[in-house]
Amino acid sequence: MRRGTDRPSWISNSLRRAGGRVGFEGLRCHQRNGISLFEVVLALSIFLGAIAAISEVLRTGSRAAVRAQLQSQAAILCDRQMNRILAGVEPMEATSKAILDGQRDWLWSLNILDSGVPSLLRLELTVERTGQGPDAAVTTQLVRLVRDPQFFVDAAAAAAEASATQSSTGGL
Repeated sequence: MRRGTDRPSWISNSLRRAGGRVGFEGLRCHQRNGISLFEVVLALSIFLGAIAAISEVLRTGSRAAVRAQLQSQAAILCDRQMNRILAGVEPMEATSKAILDGQRDWLWSLNILDSGVPSLLRLELTVERTGQGPDAAVTTQLVRLVRDPQFFVDAAAAAAEASATQSSTGGL
């Protein structure tokens, strides 16, 4: 080894022959002072492309979240309105696009159909939201089979008539 250096003499000789610094495999290394304009433009275009893709994913995700929230709210309102009708708070009669709970954006409609089974009705309740934009319009439908209330009225009237007839004939 040469005096005053930390490296063996054969490395120093190789450096002298190469005319400067030597890389890992003995190739000459070029000294760089910075990055080229091409590298800057390439990095910037990759960065902007990534930002555009990420922003599109975020926009799609937020639209899906709003749509899911509106769909859930429509299902809850539809179930609540059907329970009101079945409880007798709202009349069980066909209704078309009435305002729901004082909210102008939400409308409900009720169709009463025959189910094909005696004394059984098919109630189709539709709740829809009207609004601005493609994600604002939501529609939910709920179908329930219920006994015809008129059937109970007719049965009670028939029972009362039979009771009145039986009491007037003296129980025979």
